[in-house]
Amino acid sequence: MPQFDPSVAVPQIAWLIAVFAILYLIVRASLPKVERVALNRAGVIGDDLNHAEMAKSSAGAVIAEYEATLATARAAAMKLAGDAKTATSGETAAKLKAVEAELAAKTAGAAARIEAAKGEALANLRIVAEDATADIVERLTGRRPAADEVAATVAAVAA
Repeated sequence: MPQFDPSVAVPQIAWLIAVFAILYLIVRASLPKVERVALNRAGVIGDDLNHAEMAKSSAGAVIAEYEATLATARAAAMKLAGDAKTATSGETAAKLKAVEAELAAKTAGAAARIEAAKGEALANLRIVAEDATADIVERLTGRRPAADEVAATVAAVAA
């Protein structure tokens, strides 16, 4: 193998040193440029982070304002709903009282008509009972009793 041949070792070492020196000079010449790019990039990243922090604090302020506005709107809505409920319950109570009064009047009128019909029915029933009693007594005894006696007897039995 030629790499292990001692006669070619010295030129190989010379080439190694020459290539290493050339690469060293290239890296040394380009290192400041790389350093400048890294520093510029660090500056851009720092500025971006500062802008992001400012945007975050601004967003926090906007969120706080939004929450305050939302709380105010909720309180106003609750008050409005309470007022509407109070007004509605007052109107409902007034309508309920009017309906109850109307129903009470109709109930009183119906009760009066029922009492009148009941009295009329009892009077008619008393007349029918007196006629039936007089007819029954006449059939049993052969003589028709006096209307006063029949009325007194039906009244006594009804009581």
